[in-house]
Amino acid sequence: MTIEFAQIISTIDQRPDTTEPVPVFMDQNDAISGIEHSNEHPADIRIVESGTYVIIAAPQVGKKSGNGSSSVDFWFRKNGEDIADSNVRCTISDEKDKDVIVNQTMMPFNAGDILNVMMAVEKAGEGLGIEAIRTEGRPLIPSIIFSMHKIKDSAEGRWMHTQKGT
Repeated sequence: MTIEFAQIISTIDQRPDTTEPVPVFMDQNDAISGIEHSNEHPADIRIVESGTYVIIAAPQVGKKSGNGSSSVDFWFRKNGEDIADSNVRCTISDEKDKDVIVNQTMMPFNAGDILNVMMAVEKAGEGLGIEAIRTEGRPLIPSIIFSMHKIKDSAEGRWMHTQKGT
């Protein structure tokens, strides 16, 4: 039995130059099975098998300039529609501040559904957004780590489980 899961990251900075919502692009599939994501459509995660999924998005937030605090929001969209009550906010005071904000949900999806992580900044022009951080001798800090896994097969109403032992 295939277990559906994905761990997808972004290795690039994404700093919107507008206050309008923009999708978050992810450019590296660390581990993926039974879920589709490609660099041709880097913002889209396509559900292959219907079921209930746990979704976790953890963006690394920072800004380049600006005086005072600015906020950035992150939420989920399903098939082009915002998912109710899925927004989280991070406020950054200056360019030295960094934060990871965690957004999570669990919900049913149908085969063919498209999931997106969205973001919107309070003020354009400050370089507020998500950033990948490279430090000597340490692993990359991705600008976002996105994970999801199927926990229930909606079509049959069965909870997913793995068998251990022989």
